[in-house]
Order: sequence, then structure tokens, then C-alpha cells
Amino acid sequence: MSVLNWTELIISVLTIIALTAGGIKWMVKHYFDEIKSELKPNSGSSLKDQVTRLEQKSKEAESLRKDMNKKLDHMYEVLLDYISKNSR
Repeated sequence: MSVLNWTELIISVLTIIALTAGGIKWMVKHYFDEIKSELKPNSGSSLKDQVTRLEQKSKEAESLRKDMNKKLDHMYEVLLDYISKNSR
């Protein structure tokens, strides 16, 4: 093979490698841009907003559960007082 053929072969291989690397870089960049947009709040439709709503609802549910337990404990005490007064 002559020097000209080797040069053509090397340039061809480097071009293929460069195009492949460029294509992979483009795909990765757009893939991460899509993921990044899901992780930023955007008034309701992103994954971040949905997680925030779930956390808020979880906190509200925990608060309601605690209030309910307090009410049930109070009702139990009232019932015990009523039973103890009527059993005498």
C-alpha cells in the first residue's frame, strides 16, 4: 500500500470515529436535557412537582392521623369515665 492509500484509510477511519462520537454526544446531551427538565419545577407536570405534591399530601395525612388518634384517645377516656361512674 502506498502512503496515499494509508492516508486515505486513516482519514476515513477518523471520520467514522468522529461522526460516531458526535452522534453519541448529541444523543446523550438530549437525553440528559429531557431528564433535567423533569427534575425542575414547572408548575405541576414535572416529576419534581409531583413528588412535592405527594410529600405535602403525606404530611397532611400524617397530621390528620395524629388528630384522629387524639380524638379516639379522648373518646376512649370519656367512655371509661362513663363506665366507671355507672358501675358504682
